[in-house]
Amino acid sequence: MAHFAASLTDSRIRQVRAADKPIKLADGGGMHLLVWPDGSRHWRLDYRFEGTRKTLALGFYPEVTLAEARRRRRTAKTMLAEGRDPAVELMRNAGQPVAGVRVVDSLREAAGPKHGVSQAPWRTLLLQTIAAVNQMFLADLSEQELMSRICGELVRDKLFSMAWIGLVNEDGTVHAVADAGFEAGHLAEAKIRCDDTPQGRGPTGTAIRLGSTVICDDAETSEHFELRREKAGPHFYRSSAATPLRVNGRVVGALNVYGKEAYAFEPEKMVLLEKLAADLGTAMGHRSALAALRESEERFRLVSSIATDLLYSCEKIGDGSLVVDWATASAGRVFGFSVEEILERGCWRCHVHRDDLPEFDRNITYLEPGRRSECELRIIGRDGSMRHIRAYSRAVETEGGQYRLYGACQDITDRKRAEEALRESEARFRAMADHSADWIWSVDTQGRHTYSNKKGGSVLGYSLEDFLAADPTSLVHPDDLPLYQETLRNARATRSGWQGVGMRWQHRDSSYRTFESSASPLFNEAGELIGFQGVDRDITERRHAEERVEFLAHHDALTGLPNRILLRDRFEHAIAMAERSRSRVAMLFLDLDKFKRVNDTLGHAGGDLLLLEVVTCLGRCTRETDTISRQGGDEFIVLLNDIPDPEAVERIADEILERLGDPVEINGHVLNTSCSIGITLYPEDGNDFDDLLQKADIAMYNAKDAGRNTWRFFNDQMNQQAHEHLLLLNRLHQAVYRSEFRLDYQPQLEIGTGRVVGVEALLRWHNGELGEVGPARFIPVAEDCGLIVPIGAWVLQEACRQAQSWRQAGFPDLTMSVNLSALQFRRAGLAETVAGVLCSSGLPPHLLELELTESVLLQDVENNLDMVRRLKALGVRLSIDDFGTGYSSLSYLKRFAVDRLKIDRSFMRDINSDPDDAAIVRAVIQLASSLRLGIIAEGVETVEQLDFLRAERCQEVQGHLFSRALTPSDLELFLHDRTHH
Repeated sequence: MAHFAASLTDSRIRQVRAADKPIKLADGGGMHLLVWPDGSRHWRLDYRFEGTRKTLALGFYPEVTLAEARRRRRTAKTMLAEGRDPAVELMRNAGQPVAGVRVVDSLREAAGPKHGVSQAPWRTLLLQTIAAVNQMFLADLSEQELMSRICGELVRDKLFSMAWIGLVNEDGTVHAVADAGFEAGHLAEAKIRCDDTPQGRGPTGTAIRLGSTVICDDAETSEHFELRREKAGPHFYRSSAATPLRVNGRVVGALNVYGKEAYAFEPEKMVLLEKLAADLGTAMGHRSALAALRESEERFRLVSSIATDLLYSCEKIGDGSLVVDWATASAGRVFGFSVEEILERGCWRCHVHRDDLPEFDRNITYLEPGRRSECELRIIGRDGSMRHIRAYSRAVETEGGQYRLYGACQDITDRKRAEEALRESEARFRAMADHSADWIWSVDTQGRHTYSNKKGGSVLGYSLEDFLAADPTSLVHPDDLPLYQETLRNARATRSGWQGVGMRWQHRDSSYRTFESSASPLFNEAGELIGFQGVDRDITERRHAEERVEFLAHHDALTGLPNRILLRDRFEHAIAMAERSRSRVAMLFLDLDKFKRVNDTLGHAGGDLLLLEVVTCLGRCTRETDTISRQGGDEFIVLLNDIPDPEAVERIADEILERLGDPVEINGHVLNTSCSIGITLYPEDGNDFDDLLQKADIAMYNAKDAGRNTWRFFNDQMNQQAHEHLLLLNRLHQAVYRSEFRLDYQPQLEIGTGRVVGVEALLRWHNGELGEVGPARFIPVAEDCGLIVPIGAWVLQEACRQAQSWRQAGFPDLTMSVNLSALQFRRAGLAETVAGVLCSSGLPPHLLELELTESVLLQDVENNLDMVRRLKALGVRLSIDDFGTGYSSLSYLKRFAVDRLKIDRSFMRDINSDPDDAAIVRAVIQLASSLRLGIIAEGVETVEQLDFLRAERCQEVQGHLFSRALTPSDLELFLHDRTHH
């Protein structure tokens, strides 16, 4: 070993080259740099502790610099001064076992008793083993077989009891690639690692991790090896050594040997073991380099044989021309001629397009030695096609003065075609971009426009030049400028684009257009972000439409007033304010009276104008803090905030009625309108929006029932009426399907003879829950909901069926009187229904009498007259029910061809005591006699009433004096009794 004792410098360290033997460069203070034959360099520190000489590894050079090594030396000297062993402290800090283990990094051992053992046999065996291993290096063995033989040599002649070689995996585990002296599978079960874990703190892991030889002098006495000693069984050892394997200066594994005796690893033995490990590492590196070289050569041969580009060489002959003497097999793909043909011709100049020959001669034929050239040429193939190549050439002059040229030809035909296609594509893109309806643009990383199609400038009223020169931040809406800057900043930070960002840009006329922007990043060939490109779509009209849709979602389209959704929100705010101020909130439900007539007369356009006038009127009657809402049609809701008392609401309601009563002119027509108002109060009538609205609606209908053009506050009686109405409505729907209706019949008698001449069909309803429900209760509800039509059809069908059944049973012919409601009479198809009933029942038409009220006939006279004529054409009779309670017009009696009048029971009640009622009845009887109409009085309950009617020559009567309404069976008994008496 060579020794250098002068103080070290970095320059001196770099000048020292590795030799066949280790070189020791001393720096003083016991520290030296050990240069191994493989080129690796290790810092070592020799010191004495408690009378024992030891060596401490300080790291590898240049990872550990000269200055850092000296700092570590000072640290170790400080530990020694404090009575601490630096090697022990190093292993403790590294998480390594201490007892029984030492780290050895020198070529001579510094610790351990000699026990008087002769070293000569061990040295001889080791030298023989090293010699045998060196012979193995020269043999053509695989790496696996080489390592297996090395392990076998180490345990041969009982040099060591066991040996194995481990290599490090990427996950930190150490796998045994070769071993000797172990039972199969023992090392795999050990699960050895080289990281700072319990499995990595053994001699092997420590040697790999620290890059230093690790010796266990006596495992029998080491507490650290107690668990391993119990599990080792036949593989237990007294001492061991693990030295790292380095390939090209990098630790890749460890060589591990074991002895049966304690303190089996003397210094000289360790020197030879470390040399063996170093030689093995050198051999592994050499084999790896050789394999890489072979792989590279094979790869070159493979690439050159399948490459699409041509590689060739030429030599210059006596006449100065170049002759191709070598070329790759790809010549056929480039030129269309085989390699043999190219070599036979000697030069490929003859294949060059004639226009490119000057370029060929300049860059290839006359290329001077030591120069390089590149050029693009066109060549003509065997089939006459033209291809583009890029030729790379280099001329050299050999040591013998020979001129040679080496070249490569790259087929760039596809690239040329792609470039041409790209140019055409770019031209098409620009044409499409210029005609695109969207704004297509690109900007640099600062947001300055580098390109824009024509749309970008024109949509904002600028020329393209002016637009590109403008500062984008001066065109973006001030409110959107933070969004613009944040979007650009995030895009730069994330090197990505953005999607669907909406911003407003200023037009030249100072208006703003809204654009929806999407962009992607632009990178240069080096992968650097250079800007963004994107498309902006003008969504100004769409945004206006969206805003309109949003407005209409909460407002009425005609008036612009809040709809119910927004009104509900305003109501919640009003309630919150009322709770804080301890005031009231009033809800006014307004419905215009007879608004349908305006639509029918002036059309819906005229009706809309009237509604707008109503809105103006309501606005004058309310405060800015109040809310006016249109619910649809001619219904409005007025929400009054901060109401001190109900009297304030009354004043506002009276003002609304008064202002609405003022005449307005609509399309040349002067109109007077009115409304009915229902009023509810918070908190008296409830605190829920829907509840108060429902109650206000009920109060409004009560105002209409009171004659319209008035207002009503909600009260409990209205609530009861509404509940009863709803209850009856629900039960009526069920009654139709459950057949809960029946018909009773009240006899009609001739005064002179007492003979029964007819019956009136009277509808009755018995409900299992409500019991017997009077007609006065359920008939208005049925008319209101429209159920009176199917109910009336059933009544007509059942009455005719019953009348015909009595005829077939032998009873005398009786006129069947059936009441028709106004809704039933106005529905289309009444005549057809009556005809169908008469046909299905078989009842003669003259025995059916349809009773109508005066008010029914006087509404829509012309249409009603047509219906009456159609009914009369069927042969049925018509009578006017409750005559005298309505208009009692004489003209319509003639026009409608009525057959009989019925005196209302309200006149009969006081006929003997009230002269007015007597006069009216007398006049009606005389009118019927004069017009030759039948006459009947209903509600006759006393003999005095009957005597009055007989004296006035009334023809027929009905009432409780003779009989109440009877069931069909009871009526049959009544008829039987009247016939026999």
